[in-house]
Amino acid sequence: MGESNEHSTIGILSIILGLIGLISYFIGWFFYSFLDNRLYGMVCGIILGIISIFLGYIAKKQGDSYGTYGIYLGTLILIITVIIVLFTTVTTVEVGY
Repeated sequence: MGESNEHSTIGILSIILGLIGLISYFIGWFFYSFLDNRLYGMVCGIILGIISIFLGYIAKKQGDSYGTYGIYLGTLILIITVIIVLFTTVTTVEVGY
């Protein structure tokens, strides 16, 4: 009852960028990107996740409930990044002798 049915462009954009960021992150993680390096897809996903969080906060201040979903998607990308970095850094560190 307290929510409006009209959503702002910023709220919709935060969800779209969050979804694109999540998809590009997983494409970068599970498959090789166009330059045969996983890092590009993952970095694009992280950047889009941060932008999604930023736009989500703006939309939430305007009273749009879609801003909350954009914040959730961006935060999910960052949490997955931290978990993957914690589990893979230990196994991929090379000892330089």
